[in-house]
Amino acid sequence: MRALGMMTLGMALLTSGCSFTTAGGLSECVTSSDCGTNSVCTAGFCLPQPAGCGQVVGATSAANTIALGALVPLTNRSGNAEIEQQRLNGLKLALDEVNALEGVGGRQFVMYICDTQADVETAKTQARWLVNDKQAVAVFSAGSAQTIGISSITIPKGVLLMSHTATSAAFTLLEDKNGGAVGLVWRTTPSDVLQGRVIADVLRGTTVINDPGVTFTSPNKVGVAYVNDTYGQGLYSSLLDRLTTKTLDGAQYERGGDVTGAVTRLVNFKPDLTVLAGFTEDNARLLPQAATAGVSVTNNNRWFLTDASKDPTLLTSLGSNKNEIVGAYGTAPASARPNDSTYKLFADRFTTAYKVDPGQFSFTAHAYDAMYVVTLGAAYAVGNDLANPQAVTGTRIAEGLTKMTPAAGATVNSYQLGPVGFTGARDELRQGKIINVRGASGDLDFNSDTGEAPSPYELFKVETNGFRTLQLITPPAD
Repeated sequence: MRALGMMTLGMALLTSGCSFTTAGGLSECVTSSDCGTNSVCTAGFCLPQPAGCGQVVGATSAANTIALGALVPLTNRSGNAEIEQQRLNGLKLALDEVNALEGVGGRQFVMYICDTQADVETAKTQARWLVNDKQAVAVFSAGSAQTIGISSITIPKGVLLMSHTATSAAFTLLEDKNGGAVGLVWRTTPSDVLQGRVIADVLRGTTVINDPGVTFTSPNKVGVAYVNDTYGQGLYSSLLDRLTTKTLDGAQYERGGDVTGAVTRLVNFKPDLTVLAGFTEDNARLLPQAATAGVSVTNNNRWFLTDASKDPTLLTSLGSNKNEIVGAYGTAPASARPNDSTYKLFADRFTTAYKVDPGQFSFTAHAYDAMYVVTLGAAYAVGNDLANPQAVTGTRIAEGLTKMTPAAGATVNSYQLGPVGFTGARDELRQGKIINVRGASGDLDFNSDTGEAPSPYELFKVETNGFRTLQLITPPAD
């Protein structure tokens, strides 16, 4: 009855042209612009914005900006996620560079950042706020499970969804065209189908490890401790398909959940090598428990890392158990490419801005590239008539993304993703021309049907204070 009374009072005041603040402190509104900075207009009242969505970066004082969103797990059940902060820094660095070059069509960008806390339902709530209240035309998302989850929010709204870390093979067949000709879900990362091939070739000895003085012995029994989501499931499935001459056993667990069952399975299996296909916070709990239970280097088990654990936080979190993985190998879509000029320019600028080596964290270069290709897609969306610019929409940005990979044999201009090549690429795309782009993460030869690009992989080695890239590997054809 109290709620009904408030609704009746609200309707009466609305029809009389008055505004009010209820006894409970709720203010009347028509749109979110009627509310304060940390509130949104919901059912006619100013309500708090979703938890975790308080940060805004970019051209916050400029007029007529283009709104972007970022849904990233900056915290998880173990606390702050340093690796996600560094990936976000990759997005922010590119955003600042683009805005310093006047954006696109005279418009700059703002980005609303939400900490999803590694929870899919939280991310979906935040996604609704970004697309409905902040009118974001493109949203950046981290992680396979989260990105697939929020795609159900962004696709029907015609919003472009770009991921810089999602690698699940489930993306390849995602229904994302929303009745149009171009898909709305894209990523600068390759499918885990490719990473599975790379790992399998290393474990079989087909790929010779370039680590002078060290001989890698191919294991016979391979355990795979994997997070029970599309990322972990996909990697385990890929390894099952490729390592047919090995004995494999999977040990699954829920992200942020109890790992005891997975540890018990590994103990019973007694692997020669265990692949950790999960996230830092979980591996930091699983590995010590497994080592204590006998799945350890001392008992002839070796560890092998995947992309999600190329994170210095893992080394510090392990404490005295760090010695379990020092000397271990791992693979990730190549972030550290020190001999490549595009990567080196990115790495130098990143280190100057944030005092951190981006090559120590997976997907920092992919995040940087993701921001650049989205803003270039927006340049295409604006069109060439700046006096009468076209609307910047998710669909138009997606169409622009299809203009960044020429047909085989075509002669087009090529541009580095970064401050040096941005204006030339922007101007050609505004004219509707096809160009070629080369990112800090490698050649971004997008498949316009699937929205994904292949990438070289790095084989890295765990050292006492970080990671050292041993070699780059081109994934084998199936």
